[in-house]
Amino acid sequence: MATRGDSSVLRLVVIFLRSQARMTQAQFGKESRVDQAQLSRYESGDVAPSEEVLRRMAKVARIDWPLVVHLRQLYSALLAAAARRNTTPTSGVLDLTILEPVLLAVAPYLIEIQAEPARPTPEEERREAEQIWKALEKYPIPFRRRLIELSPRSGSWALAEQVCEASRKSATGNAEEALELAELALAITARCPRERGSATP
Repeated sequence: MATRGDSSVLRLVVIFLRSQARMTQAQFGKESRVDQAQLSRYESGDVAPSEEVLRRMAKVARIDWPLVVHLRQLYSALLAAAARRNTTPTSGVLDLTILEPVLLAVAPYLIEIQAEPARPTPEEERREAEQIWKALEKYPIPFRRRLIELSPRSGSWALAEQVCEASRKSATGNAEEALELAELALAITARCPRERGSATP
């Protein structure tokens, strides 16, 4: 697991906060009371910003601090998982140059989910689950499981249905994968709120 002050993790947090503020480096640095050259070093991962600096940036971006902490933990866990996979001889290598843009793109949705307590409608859940699963399909099943476990939507009936369908499709060609997917669907179902019932009418 990456450390709390890991520059490779915090660079993503800083980039995300600046993108949320919709500011140039010069503008964001000025509002956050950080020299532009130093801000550039933060974003390149050369040096890690202090918590005090991150708090100022979060305030400029209008992102609540607990959400920044959650995002930092998520980035840390995912980058650590990718690094472990890269050092496993029997597995394919995950290209961090591909993974990092994905993490930055997904972050606004994670922030929105954390900030908004209202649950989506079944139709919205289905659409969201379809998008999530489409993004995860290219990764190995153990990595998908880890991503889902870390997600605030880890208990989604609609996502469980997507995984069940993927398991069904795999059954004719790859029984082992079908079984792993079925087990993943069960793990998701175990996290689902019982009062909601299935998303299927």
